Amino acid sequence: MRIKGLDFLRGIAIAGVLLRHSHLENVLEVAGGYGVDLFFVLSGFLVSGLLFNEYKKTGKADIGRFLIRRGFKIYPAFYFYIAVSILTDLFFFKTRIHGICVVSEVFFMQNYGYPFRYHTWSLALEEHFYLFLSLFVLCVIKLKQLENKKAIINFLAAAIALITVFRLAFVIQLDGRHEAFFATHLRGDGLFMGALLSYLWHFKRNWIERIYRHRYTFYLLAALLVSPAFLFDPGGFFMLTFGFNFLHTGFAVFILLLADENHESVIFTNRYLKRMANVICFLGVNSYSIYLWHLLVEDVLDVTITNLIINEIMFFVVSIGIGILSALFVEKSFLKIRERYFPRTTENNFYVTENLPPEISIRGIPVK
Repeated sequence: MRIKGLDFLRGIAIAGVLLRHSHLENVLEVAGGYGVDLFFVLSGFLVSGLLFNEYKKTGKADIGRFLIRRGFKIYPAFYFYIAVSILTDLFFFKTRIHGICVVSEVFFMQNYGYPFRYHTWSLALEEHFYLFLSLFVLCVIKLKQLENKKAIINFLAAAIALITVFRLAFVIQLDGRHEAFFATHLRGDGLFMGALLSYLWHFKRNWIERIYRHRYTFYLLAALLVSPAFLFDPGGFFMLTFGFNFLHTGFAVFILLLADENHESVIFTNRYLKRMANVICFLGVNSYSIYLWHLLVEDVLDVTITNLIINEIMFFVVSIGIGILSALFVEKSFLKIRERYFPRTTENNFYVTENLPPEISIRGIPVK
């Protein structure tokens, strides 16, 4: 069973990214770029929750199995995309392939190096977070400190604050320019916000329940926190520094509200909104592959279709279509292999193996 509210948020995130990288020019296009930050908070929440939940059930966390399972989810679709990108650049665009680009992509260092297409920087950042999270959880379990709530909460909050300070110093030094805002130490706070949220969910559940008792107030608060994306210049000082913190906090509140299975949102109960919400959820289920392919699709369309309207329609249709096909034939194929050879060590009543056919699904929340 999937949590539709989180699929809905992922659908909103990928729709925002598609809008941002389209040729449309409006407030939705500008704000859509922050869909990447929504992905970061979601990923931090869901992926760290896998380890926290395993620890709560077994008293330990199998880090090796965790990383292998992450690899089966991320690497096949990603390396297939990179291979097609190389072939497209060589034979369609007739461009030279630089070895440094290949090395950067293969080893997930493109947010510090030279990517084929710049959107893969976010995947590198997430990979760095997975490795750090694994080491962190391993250490605190060895030290018997994972249930030291004050220490863990303070550490995760300090990580968010430190990255914010790095970003603030970077913006001041470069006079507000944001061309290099792809580095892990400048943008990793969204993932840490998700991890902090996940820790509260698993170890301070009483705090979360208070939010549910005042959910409409928190919906309003979340909307206010996210509103700067629509009101402020994305290249201005505020959005390049503390603006990200406002957005991450707002996204975190939305995640908490929509992850609650006991109170389904009106978007899934209202008969007029339900159909639209289900379409957005479908995009969310396939968001990883759609994200991978959309800029390659755009590059090809920009040199083959000059009519702007047709170009834009084709961009959305082909990006989503290829993403769905990749999810179906690449992602799910390797996820079946993963479940056969590297199944979960314990049955999990809260999380689910993502994008799997019903016969091998486990009840709970899907993760990216």
